[in-house]
Amino acid sequence: MAPTRRLVLFANFQSSRTRDGISAARSAFELAGVPLTEIPTDSPEDLDQKIRVHARAYDTIVIAGGDGTLNAAADALLDLQKPLGILPLGTANDLARTLGLPPDPAAAARVIAAGHTRQIDLGRVNDRWFFNAASIGLPVAIARAHDPALKRRLKVFAYVVATWRALKGMRRFGVRIEVDGRKVVTRAIQVTVGNGVHFGGGMTVRADAAIDDGQLDVFALEARSFLDLLRLAPVVRFGLQDYDRQVLALRGRSVRIETRRPRSVNTDGEITTKTPAVFSVMEKAITVHVPAPPRSPFARLGLELPIGRPGFSRQRPTAEK
Repeated sequence: MAPTRRLVLFANFQSSRTRDGISAARSAFELAGVPLTEIPTDSPEDLDQKIRVHARAYDTIVIAGGDGTLNAAADALLDLQKPLGILPLGTANDLARTLGLPPDPAAAARVIAAGHTRQIDLGRVNDRWFFNAASIGLPVAIARAHDPALKRRLKVFAYVVATWRALKGMRRFGVRIEVDGRKVVTRAIQVTVGNGVHFGGGMTVRADAAIDDGQLDVFALEARSFLDLLRLAPVVRFGLQDYDRQVLALRGRSVRIETRRPRSVNTDGEITTKTPAVFSVMEKAITVHVPAPPRSPFARLGLELPIGRPGFSRQRPTAEK
């Protein structure tokens, strides 16, 4: 019999939503017979140190929270190299969406207890890691426009309010983008570099993006007016950047973005660094618990065929040079 895995959960219990979600997850772990130790955290800034101090004796690190919380844990997760389990209790939960994790905490706990894992990439910009995407322009303004009280009350709809506020003062800016040696100069209202599939509360980096393909997906919105942005909203929502004349779309492993004056960079929803921004990708950086892939109907006959899953590997060409 395989030894029982020991899990350690890190969570900020000050939120009633977190407490309720963890209560449901705790019951699911108990039913699965998986021991769980809980470590309270005060903030994302506190999380890195708590993981380093408490997680070494455990087999799996479980984090309750959203994309900003997971981003804050990236350095410690890389150093310890233990499997990550996610209880998606944040506002946007874009990484959980990319990985196909159920939004229900009890169901997410059952995924962790089942033990199926996948190795995923991490993006890096200057000295900061990111799971989902890093952006300049509009996403930075949206992050600055967020009202924490409104976020607690309206959840994901707070993004709509923040976006409306941010759009009032946004103007296009000059930007120089280099992807795997290919250089482009343009004017844009937003430039995004994606490692995962989703960002910004359900937006899509690109329809064929993947979080384990060793590639970064880059797009620049060249909208000239508010009406252009309204028209582009579904393009970004569904990842159709390749098909619109007002979107520059590239992909590759190495990216450099320069602007005339330093501009802030938003990584996984938090403003963390500035341009000039140098991007890279670390392949198979972190092992994470995900739902088991569906079995094909041919499996019963011993003829297992591959079935594609959104958000996972596909062979794709790199940026044109």
